[in-house]
Amino acid sequence: MTLNVTKIHDLFDQFTRKINGHIQQRDREQHLTIPSHIGQGKITRTHIRPGMEIMMTDITFENDMILHIQEACSLFEISYCMSGEIYCEWSGKTSQTVTHTGNVLFLEDVKVYEEKKAGMRNQLLEVRFSPEQLLYYAEDVIEQRKMETWLKHHHGNIDQYPNTPAIYKCVSEMLHCEHLGAMKRLYMESKALELIALFGESDGYGSVGGNMSLHRSDISKLQLAHELVQKHYEQPYSIRELSKQVGMNEFKLKKGFRELFGMTIFELVRQKRMEKALWYLEVANLNVGETAVSVGYSNASNFTENFRKHYGCNPSDYLKRIRQSDIEQNRPHNR
Repeated sequence: MTLNVTKIHDLFDQFTRKINGHIQQRDREQHLTIPSHIGQGKITRTHIRPGMEIMMTDITFENDMILHIQEACSLFEISYCMSGEIYCEWSGKTSQTVTHTGNVLFLEDVKVYEEKKAGMRNQLLEVRFSPEQLLYYAEDVIEQRKMETWLKHHHGNIDQYPNTPAIYKCVSEMLHCEHLGAMKRLYMESKALELIALFGESDGYGSVGGNMSLHRSDISKLQLAHELVQKHYEQPYSIRELSKQVGMNEFKLKKGFRELFGMTIFELVRQKRMEKALWYLEVANLNVGETAVSVGYSNASNFTENFRKHYGCNPSDYLKRIRQSDIEQNRPHNR
């Protein structure tokens, strides 16, 4: 399927026409129901203003969905994949998006090959806008140049950004928004702007293009530390042990880790534990106490507290949301 995107809002409109989908319109919000021969699920597009929109996709495709997208306009997009896999190719580059990862892209006048696998639930949030919409928030020439430098840093790329607890919470709140009408549009716009701000914070906005305090050898050591933390998150190294493993002093390790990855070592440990906790709860069907022990917590109440901080709800409440979402997705659509 080939799409020629000359304006930010073209992607949703052209995809709808290509698949002959059914649209329900509510003011600035459109709900696209996917025909059964394409798959099950829907896409919701919220039109914020000209040059800015929010798209929420929750689809399980019947066959592999392959798109050839000609990005003929200037597009800046921040996305987050709750579940599924997306493979992209463009200008000799490739990108593989998996569950619980976020991407930022800044593309213009480029053709993108995109592939989503069949039989896999694709749940995706996208905040799409023209660069001019972002530059609108610059107060003066200096701030505008800083933003332009930040944009240029991602130009022509699809880059993965850190999955911080704050970003995950923001995305989850957008996907589970219960407001209606004007209040929902206000809420979604405010959360979209919050997501952009959180991304900018994790991405080092303001320091891009400036003097980096980390040398290449430091970055290699920090990347090794990142790998070790992910590998041993259930029984994590102490800061002292980790500094010895990578050959870097404790102060530089902590400061450099936060600068490079947008989170502390402890936050990464907690993030990995929380991601694995979902697997134990949903797939292995362990109870809360068993899950807590399995991801390295000796106290179930501490686990519940950290789960709530990370996902914005208790483990039992999260499972209720997942089950309700599955019921709604499998419910037959009125045609």
